[in-house]
Amino acid sequence: MIKGFFRRVAEFGVQPTMSELHRRSIIITNRISIISFLLTFLFLLYSLRNGWSYYDAIILGMCLLQALVAVLNRFNFTTISRILLTVTIPVTSMVLVLIAQLRHPFMYPYDPGPGVYAVLLATSVIPVLIYTNDEKRPMYFGLIVNFAFFCTLDLVIRWFSVLHALPTPTEYIASNLALIMTFVLLIGSVLVLKSIVNEFELRNNKLIAGLNQKNTELEKAYKAMVELNNDIETQNEEIQAQHEELMQSQESLTLANQEIERRKKELEEKNTFLEASLDEKNKDLLQTNQQLVIHNSELEQFSYTVSHNLRGPVASLLGLINIYRLSATQQERDKILNLVEQAAQSLETIIRDLNKIIDIRHDKFTTFEEVTFETEVTLIKQSLESFLKENDVTIETKFECEKIVSTKAYINSILYNLISNAIQYRSPNRKPRIKLFTSNHTERVTIVVSDNGLGMDLTRFGNDVFRLYKRFHTHVQGKGLGLYLVKQQVEKLNGRIQVESTPDEGTTFKISLPVKE
Repeated sequence: MIKGFFRRVAEFGVQPTMSELHRRSIIITNRISIISFLLTFLFLLYSLRNGWSYYDAIILGMCLLQALVAVLNRFNFTTISRILLTVTIPVTSMVLVLIAQLRHPFMYPYDPGPGVYAVLLATSVIPVLIYTNDEKRPMYFGLIVNFAFFCTLDLVIRWFSVLHALPTPTEYIASNLALIMTFVLLIGSVLVLKSIVNEFELRNNKLIAGLNQKNTELEKAYKAMVELNNDIETQNEEIQAQHEELMQSQESLTLANQEIERRKKELEEKNTFLEASLDEKNKDLLQTNQQLVIHNSELEQFSYTVSHNLRGPVASLLGLINIYRLSATQQERDKILNLVEQAAQSLETIIRDLNKIIDIRHDKFTTFEEVTFETEVTLIKQSLESFLKENDVTIETKFECEKIVSTKAYINSILYNLISNAIQYRSPNRKPRIKLFTSNHTERVTIVVSDNGLGMDLTRFGNDVFRLYKRFHTHVQGKGLGLYLVKQQVEKLNGRIQVESTPDEGTTFKISLPVKE
């Protein structure tokens, strides 16, 4: 019952004529207001343990404003409700922090504390969540308001404290640079994530529209077939009438029978053609449905992976900010800023890796040319020369099929990732040895890369070998991206990839690619 009530409240203001993105924006606004109301109400109960005060009055007012957001949506004041949701939390947070200092400014030391910054950071993403891409002005307005509160908080706290003075530019930058960088990084990351999700959603909508169009065409074909069957029945009735008339004359009967046979054959040919056309359209529809299911599955996995891997660096940044505010010396702050920079670089690396995946999904490399395996292996050896010498790696090659017509960038990337993985996950108990050979089987070319390295337990990890950011040997540096890119590139070339592996014995990858002229 409670669950149904909250579900109805979450749909306040949603109209059947709204676009899907606008409907989602209203639902997210209602849910955020419900969550904020419950959290604020719990905080009010906790605060009341010491008796009623003007703090409690402010908190109660915030509860009522959060509830008012859903009420405004219920009466279709959706724009006002979202603006109210955007500014209520940061304004109330600053009032709670500063109200005592405003009344007695010279009784309080300068101590901003990390709590209010954490609340302002958490609420800064609300405008990005509740506005669609078509509502850029109110979204940027909300971001600017939150950013203004965030940047001026330190100035107000300094002024209404025992310091009673504004900071110098150097003091302000030293105290707030890391916080402002974190704010910009958080908002930028959420905007990038929202852009990626919206792009894939637009693609999904296009696929659905194409599917609906094919369904419409199929219905038209079915109607045409029904009309043709009606015509056939009409013609059969006419033939029957003609047959009764021709019974009066033996000579005319023979001619009429011949005419009936001729028309019957024509009708059978038409029926055969229509059945074949209908079967072909059914096959196309089934294939489109399968592609849509696969695409939706990949989109869900990609969205989950993006949100999961972006959450780690962002959480690290928030934790480092709290530590930074509590640090006592400049040396500690410098170390923390270095850690903040490392977390930001990690986030940048994740976004760069996602761009590589998007390039493959967009078919950015579609040029086909003649690729020589020996030349590509030679280039890879040159780029990995220091690692080959350092680890005394032996690479044995045998090219029964010397060339292939394909995308050169994909072939080079596939071989490079498999060879570099074989070196990286080598066994410390024996000399690394890599075997690479190719063969031609009718209309397909087979590429085999095997090594005598650490190997993998496929009974445990077989389903995760080619998944994004999956690693099975944590003592070796890596990101878990190489094999995922290999599989994506092989599939873009209409190929297949298989893996065989035994722990502490080695791994073999078999790739089958179609032959192109």
